[in-house]
Amino acid sequence: FVSPRRSLLARPTRQARHGPQDLRVPGEEAQGTSWESCGQQPNAQQMQKQALPQAQQQQQLQQQEHSSKRPRMEDNSTNNTEAGTMEPGDKPSQVEAAVAAFSLKDLEAEVAALKASPLPPYIGEVGDLYRPSAVTDENGELAKADPEIGPFDLEATVRGKEGDEAYGYFFRVTLRFDADLWPDKLAIVRFRGVFHHALTDEHNNMTMPFYRSMKRDSKKRCTIALVLESIHDFLVDPLAMWNVDLLIAPERAMKLQKAVEVHRGINQDRMDIIMKYRKQALHKELFERPACWKEEWLDPGFLKAYRSNCEQTWRSILVEHLKGEVFSLPIFTEKFCKLLLDEIFNFYDSGLPARRPNSMNAYGIILNDMGLEPMIDELQKMLQPLGELLFGAPGTAWDGHHCFIVRYRAGEDLGLDMHTDDSDVTCNICLGLDFTGAGLQFCGIMGAPNHRKHTYTFQHRKGWAVIHLGRKRHGADDISSGERLNLILWNHSSAYRQTDAAAEPEYNAEEGPPDAVCVSYTHDRDYGNFKEYPPGKEHFRGRGWCPRRSYEYEGFEMDCEQEQPECCSCGRPH
Repeated sequence: FVSPRRSLLARPTRQARHGPQDLRVPGEEAQGTSWESCGQQPNAQQMQKQALPQAQQQQQLQQQEHSSKRPRMEDNSTNNTEAGTMEPGDKPSQVEAAVAAFSLKDLEAEVAALKASPLPPYIGEVGDLYRPSAVTDENGELAKADPEIGPFDLEATVRGKEGDEAYGYFFRVTLRFDADLWPDKLAIVRFRGVFHHALTDEHNNMTMPFYRSMKRDSKKRCTIALVLESIHDFLVDPLAMWNVDLLIAPERAMKLQKAVEVHRGINQDRMDIIMKYRKQALHKELFERPACWKEEWLDPGFLKAYRSNCEQTWRSILVEHLKGEVFSLPIFTEKFCKLLLDEIFNFYDSGLPARRPNSMNAYGIILNDMGLEPMIDELQKMLQPLGELLFGAPGTAWDGHHCFIVRYRAGEDLGLDMHTDDSDVTCNICLGLDFTGAGLQFCGIMGAPNHRKHTYTFQHRKGWAVIHLGRKRHGADDISSGERLNLILWNHSSAYRQTDAAAEPEYNAEEGPPDAVCVSYTHDRDYGNFKEYPPGKEHFRGRGWCPRRSYEYEGFEMDCEQEQPECCSCGRPH
């Protein structure tokens, strides 16, 4: 989420910032020159205009023309309404359609009334209204939300048609209310957690056609109940909810329908695995909803620091390996490590398919895809205060995560090539088993002059976590003996990712040739000058991007005669 005062629904950058977008079928050429057809995201004024039905836009234009021809009249008679002031010659419909001022009191009352009334079967829960801990301001920096005008967030669970094997389950959604948009225009809708759908953007936000088709009350305004009903309709039949046959050509509608079915299949497969494994799970307490972490699972020092939540107590259990960059602390007890490992190996033995966590881990599994997402949500909440304390903006307002297991042993993955993470802050917790080797090598921060200079070697301890910025280059040494499994938690903050610091980070020329331990066969243009490519990895030669062109160290030479062309926006090869 990003504040509408900062072109709420998007500042178009190469980082694909969050916000409503018009959907285009992959591979389809843009038509026309509007922000919609070009795949760009609107500024606040464009978005507000596009969110209104055409008839309402026309009505507002008529009102503006009417108002410009004669001055407004003060009238304290009974003709006054909350929506506007009745003038001589005005029609009731014109007054009802006047812009309604944002009112926190009215919003709180609407939430309370909804929670007090019987909920329709497609709504599972409605939470309390709250102010997000941070938003992105007009200057591209994190700021606190205004206590009076917000924005404010509301979480709820909504499902599609009961019995639907893809979308008939309750999914978490967050509604964001901003004074510039509510109640006349819209509440920003985002699905939380893992969710696959062709007609949401890459961050699970609803796109503009949803808002144009959203249900409204008799005054052409939004209500929370109607927003949730519109989400339900979207999950039942998104193309019908979008009125696709009225918006686009039949040929494109068929492409959209095909994309919807593909993503429906992905979501159905995921939910099918979760439902099947729930019946086979060894430790049912790991899958309870709401999730609950038992005291016996958490290190006493960590539990004390979390409960007191004071800097002194947190720092008393921390080990600072690199000043301001790499820390470790105990989190899990031996009992919990064994409990979770038993569950992991039980999943491996179940024969159920497992989507791998990324392109570099061939034997890991995603915990969110086996039904442990609620547990990880709670773990992230416990770690959030530590993230803010240690890392400032990247550790603030976490609202998403990718959590998975990595496994290293003979005959499988032995180690991990140097890389950075697609996370704002990474938490890496060792579960065991018995092993030797497999140290974690740290180098510099991406874009820093010492990006590929060795800075520290961390040795894993069972139950202990190492915490660092995702942009910190690191890699795992090959395991010498035994077997090691780690829980990796990539923490994401959509508010931080909207800042200029995150979207356009500083990038400096390298200070000199890299240390051999810090080079990556996956990413580096000069890897072959320092190491031999591992067997089977020779195809990466010429495909690297680091260091970026014009940021090379003095005397740099690439390890091949010809490289793939560079992407003009991100510096990586096409």
